[in-house]
Amino acid sequence: MGPELRAELLDALRKFNNDPGKRVGILTGAGRAFSAGADISVKPSGPGGSVNLEDELRNSFHLILKEIRFSDKLFIAAINGVAAGGAGISLAIACDFAFASRNARFVTAFQNIGLVPDTGLTLMMARLAGAKALRYLLIGGEFTAEEAESMGLVKVVDDPLGEAIKFANEIVQGPFKAYSYGKRLINEALFKDLDQFLVTEAKLQGELGNTHDFVEGVSAFLEKRKPKFVGY
Repeated sequence: MGPELRAELLDALRKFNNDPGKRVGILTGAGRAFSAGADISVKPSGPGGSVNLEDELRNSFHLILKEIRFSDKLFIAAINGVAAGGAGISLAIACDFAFASRNARFVTAFQNIGLVPDTGLTLMMARLAGAKALRYLLIGGEFTAEEAESMGLVKVVDDPLGEAIKFANEIVQGPFKAYSYGKRLINEALFKDLDQFLVTEAKLQGELGNTHDFVEGVSAFLEKRKPKFVGY
């Protein structure tokens, strides 16, 4: 998810949310992956790198997340393959429903480049999965579709996009205003403080973007070697 794709996705979501004739959106990936995560192919040139992580979250990833989570419309994720990082996992579980293929994998690897989970992942995954999520949020790791289902994050199916389309058709034939108001209540119950959380998340991620470990982590990833972290 480079800058161009993020801008296109945000524009598509805004147009969808402003269209009174639409009720349910389906978010899926093309090819083998749902999302490989954020694009870190631009190598940092020194402490702080070549990007401002705080601004990038506030002006891009967070706006996309809020278009999904705070919309009065419903969203279904069809997870066709790997979902990596905040750009992958967060946007999937921000949807109101998520169907995942049996070979889907979920990867939290922020720590490998000296960062913390972003795009609201810590709040949403901790709220939805509880203690089962803490290991992946603290030190990173990978879990399967079946493990994600056991955490209550997804429903595993053979054909996630087909199931999503079928379920979307059922939803639009139901009492949609009741569904929409139900989403508002869920946001009040679980995600009322998401906005303030995202402010803190962006600030901390921005600070981590100015560390040696972030520069080293990205450099090591691009050079396909083991990083040499120093802890600051």
